Amino acid sequence: MTDLRYEDLAPIAPAPRFRPAAPPQLDHEPGFLALMTGAAAKNPLVAIPKTAFDEPYRRLRFLHLVFHGVSDPEAIKHVLLDNAANYRRPGLVRRVFRPMIGESLLNAEGESWKGQRRLMARAFAPHAVAAFAPLFAERARATADRWADRWAAADSDCVDVAEAATRTTLEVIDQALFSGQSELSFEETASHVREFLSGSVEVRLGLLLGLEALDGGPAQRRARWARRILIDRMSAFIHRRADEPDPPEDFITRLYTGFLKERPRAEAIQLTLDNAMTFFVAGHETTANAVAWALYLLSRDRQAQQWAHEEAAEAWASGAGPAEVLSRLPYLKMVWEETLRLYPPVHRIDREAIEDDEVCGHPVRKGETVTIWPWVLHRHRALWEEPDLFNPENFDPEAKAQHHRYQYIPFGAGPRICIGMGFAEAEGLILLSHWLARFHFRPVVGHTVAPCADVALRPQGGLPLIVEPAR
Repeated sequence: MTDLRYEDLAPIAPAPRFRPAAPPQLDHEPGFLALMTGAAAKNPLVAIPKTAFDEPYRRLRFLHLVFHGVSDPEAIKHVLLDNAANYRRPGLVRRVFRPMIGESLLNAEGESWKGQRRLMARAFAPHAVAAFAPLFAERARATADRWADRWAAADSDCVDVAEAATRTTLEVIDQALFSGQSELSFEETASHVREFLSGSVEVRLGLLLGLEALDGGPAQRRARWARRILIDRMSAFIHRRADEPDPPEDFITRLYTGFLKERPRAEAIQLTLDNAMTFFVAGHETTANAVAWALYLLSRDRQAQQWAHEEAAEAWASGAGPAEVLSRLPYLKMVWEETLRLYPPVHRIDREAIEDDEVCGHPVRKGETVTIWPWVLHRHRALWEEPDLFNPENFDPEAKAQHHRYQYIPFGAGPRICIGMGFAEAEGLILLSHWLARFHFRPVVGHTVAPCADVALRPQGGLPLIVEPAR
């Protein structure tokens, strides 16, 4: 561990805590028409009432569906861990994602899920993640060099860091999991991924009634077209890989080989394809958004950015390897965790009860849904002091020791916690530390930042920042 502690970093002029962008909290529960026809259909964050951030439990009915909204950490532990066997991903959610990711790890249940989880666990174990650290650093450096070239050429000092982070993390996923052979470049695929994610989960009557194929809305048509293109391209790659006599020993090869030991070739190829699409779409999008949000937050807190810059510059100047650099970033890790509190990658978790149960003293009937919103949980006024403000000290060791384990769940919790959580954190910290060591980030005057939630939690319309070489 580095000797540099954030308490010892040179302070600059104090400033009030920064209140990051978030939709205003409603004074009342929105009605059915507002949810179906207004902005809430595209971005559910705008439809959350103030009471959700104060109460541990809410019950809502939406057509034939009953939802139990839970923000009590003990109740969340009950649903996601203690009685996890009684809860599964709802049929509606699985149906939405099945055309894109089939029966992959994210969508599977029961023994199929357990087998896939075991098969993939080694690829995301700590030692495996550490082996990817040089790749993270290489891609971080390549992006930083592009920014430096733009600056030197006086081209522009304004960079859409959301787009840059997406390009970088897509390059990482392609190289780390597919040996750079997927042929799914950023230029060709980024817009297709975005169209699929935004169009597939927009709240519409066809979606709720299980009639998605009859939904002719423009966003849904674009989503289906984008899905077809992405699957066709990935399918061609998986079939090429399955036919190779001596393929690279990477994640996809190990996955296909593992499935082939237990299933016919066609089924093994399909499951490999399903999981390749899962990790390709979700794997890079999660980290890219978190990195962009972290840069946004730091761009508006001069003190926090200065501390993060000094820590990162010292860590990289030490000559330590990329994996060791991770152990020298205690303050930046606090920033990372605070970023995921304010902008959790998994902003909503739904579980359908298999049998009757009880949460927060209220009955949950078989077939009803318990819904947990990390977006709400992480800003809940009963759990956090000044929850709407950016404060990395929420995650200093003393403060963390006071947290309930289930009041902070940016990657979910329990048996189905995100398998790529360690990969995302290591990648995010290396990208951020490299960029913060070399550059300073400032807001673009006049640009309004707005979080939008579909599958991911992203900055709507990108996130432009002024990027200047650090001095």
